[in-house]
Parts: sequence; structure tokens; C-alpha cells
Amino acid sequence: MAHLCPLRRHASHAAVKYGSRLLGAATVLTLVLLGCCTIAIADSDAGTEYRQWRDRLTAAAKAHDAAEEILCATTIGRRWNWALGTLPSELIEQIVGESELARIGEPRIELLQMLYDRRWLRSDGGEPSRWWQELSLALVDRNKPEEAISVAAHITGPYELIALQADNRYGQIAKSEFVERDILKAARKDLERRQAAATQEPRALSRIVQVARGFMRLRRFDDVIRLTDSVLLRVDAARPESIPYDDMQRQFPWLLLRRAQALAALERYDEAVVVLRRACEEAKQNPVSLSLELARLLAGLNRPQEALAALPALNRASPYGIATAGLVRAMAASELNDSAGLDAALHDLRSLAREYPGMLQRALLFASRDDEAATELSARLLDPDLRTDALVELQIYTADPAPQRIVEWRNRQEAFRRRPDVQRAVQACGRIRSYPIPEVEY
Repeated sequence: MAHLCPLRRHASHAAVKYGSRLLGAATVLTLVLLGCCTIAIADSDAGTEYRQWRDRLTAAAKAHDAAEEILCATTIGRRWNWALGTLPSELIEQIVGESELARIGEPRIELLQMLYDRRWLRSDGGEPSRWWQELSLALVDRNKPEEAISVAAHITGPYELIALQADNRYGQIAKSEFVERDILKAARKDLERRQAAATQEPRALSRIVQVARGFMRLRRFDDVIRLTDSVLLRVDAARPESIPYDDMQRQFPWLLLRRAQALAALERYDEAVVVLRRACEEAKQNPVSLSLELARLLAGLNRPQEALAALPALNRASPYGIATAGLVRAMAASELNDSAGLDAALHDLRSLAREYPGMLQRALLFASRDDEAATELSARLLDPDLRTDALVELQIYTADPAPQRIVEWRNRQEAFRRRPDVQRAVQACGRIRSYPIPEVEY
């Protein structure tokens, strides 16, 4: 939870937070949808070839083969551009997300350009701001500033807009009159969009969950409680044959997560734990991710033994889930003075540092290994693919109320930010500013 344990890996890694990276639930849905998708193509030869590429894409998605996914998607985009609009949004998000982790450069940028040319939107009607942020930088690198600004003008996400201000490479873009610079204004507009989407789809609980998330960004915690109260009343009053939401089973645990976050921000910690335990019990499609959320909450409340006990079995977890569990283990081991447990957790995090370096850096700070954390940060800032996320994490965000242990960790992070070597490394490639929204979630 952002307000209890300020963790971060940017949107596409947790952008869809956990998502297919933990259990492959989104992938299963994607494959079902893709398998059911039938396209009428007049030319039978072209239709046969298209189906062959579509089937290759289905197989690649099932295997999480990032290189094959991007090959199939870009081929389909070049030959049958219209078909990109027929592919399920879950599939597109998986392809883009996994190709980022695999560091597939030019083909991935080509796909992003194709999606931008189609003005692709997420299933809730929102802009994929992370993608447009990356595409705009690629266009800057290709000496196409006007095109870069045109793309950046579609960035609406508050943290992606912060990225433009934090990283020097986006300097020309960030100064454009067409790019939003008021982060609080952007967060408010984002909430308005989420509220409009919820109004248009009253039976979609996912839309309400997104509204709650928008309230959290604006620190409107009482509004989250009122919103979730109304849903709980409807759910408790509903008969089994008249469930009020079409996606009830899938989304109800995530609604409880948002409620728990708001309760914790209101310093109602015991209630937050109870609600999140219920979310774990309700989660049938994605139990691992909710259990990890509970473990993080307990670790942030300085209840390390309970945090360790809450960790789920990881045999079905993705590398992201394993990294999250490693971070919780490092937090707990630090509190318990368990040097062997800490070394084991850091070992696991180092093995995943290429994909999730922020997790390792955070764990090193929890363990008071600031010199090692500074070394990790320096390496991230020198890496063009990792620099922007590292800078976004270093920005100064509005702190929500938190228990004493979290306050101590925040103070440690602030001291780390003020280190002369950290200051020099940041000044070489970006800047640190203060923003009136909470720290972004991992």
C-alpha cells in the first residue's frame, strides 16, 4: 500500500497491478476472447495468413514469450492495421508490458507507434499514458520534437506527467504549452474521467474500484469509505440471483483493498487489517496478490511475524510476485534482526533486480544498507531504460498519515535523498521536486 509502505515500480509493472504477471488470469481471459474473435476477410488467402499470425500470437501469449508476442503483434499491425483494434485490451497490455520487461526496444516502439496512430485507449476509455511517455522519448531521440509533443499531449496520468518533469531527456516536451504541468489538476481530471466511466457502466464494479483509486490519489479517504459503504450495502442486500455487478467475483476483493487503504490512511489500522483479510478470503481468481497486500500492510504496521505468516505460497507467482514477497521478507527480517533471513531475501531480490530494481533499492534502505542502495540507484540512473522510474521514485510526495515505523522509513528515505552522492547523480540527469499527491504504488 502506498500510504503504509511506499513502494514503487511504474504503471506497466504494476499498472495494472500484479495482473497476468502473478497468476496469468488476464492471459486466460485474453485467450478466451481472442479465440472467440472471428473476423470476416474478403480475400481468403489474406484471411488464412491473418489467422495463422493470430494463432501464433495466441500461442506466444499463453507461453509469455515476449519476443514472439511482439513479432506477431507488429506483423499484424503492418499487414492488417485494423486488426489491432479487434485484439482484446488485456492482450495488448500483456504484450506491451512483457516486452518492456524483456527490453525489446525498436519492435516495441514500432508497436507503440501503431497503437498511437490508432489512438488506442484502455478498456475504461483512459489513455495509456505510460506508453505515450515512452513513445514521446523515442521520438525525441529520433529528432522528431513536434511529433514527440503531439504524443505527449495525450499523456493524462499524473505520475507520467511527473516523469516528464523529473527526467532531463523530456525537457523540451515538459515545457510545451500542450502538455499538462499542473499535477493536481491532472489528478482531478483523471478522477472525473473515472467517475464518468462508472456512471456509464453502473454494473461494472471495476469502474467503482477505479474511482476509489482516484479518490486515494487526491487523499479523499472519507470519500473512499462512503463509496465502498454504498457498494457493501448493495452487495449485502442482494439476493444470490440478483447480484448487482457483472464482475462481482473478480472485482469485489479489489474494492475491499481500496477500502483497507483508506482506513489505514485514516489511521484505523485494525479495521484495515480486518477488511484486507476479508479481501484475501473473497479472492478466488487472484489470491496471491491480495495475500501479498496483506503481508505488506502487516509489515508496515511493524507486525513482522504476522507479515511472514501472511505470505502466500509462490509456486504460482510470477517474478513480480516473488520480488514483492522478497521485499516483505526483507522488511520483516530487518525488524526481527534476522541477518540470515535478510541475506536470503536480498539474494532473491538481486536475482530479479534487472526487472524490478526499485524493490532491491527499497529493501536495502529498510536494511540500513544505504551505501549499497546508492550504488543501485547510480546504476539505475545510468541505464536509459531504468532512469525515469528511478527519478520518479525519488520525487517528494505528500505523505499520508502512517504508523511510527513507516514514518521512520520515510525519514530514512529522505536522508538518502539528501546524500551528496545521490544529489550529484540526480543532478546529472534530472531533478527532484515536491508534488501534492501520494507516492505512486508499485
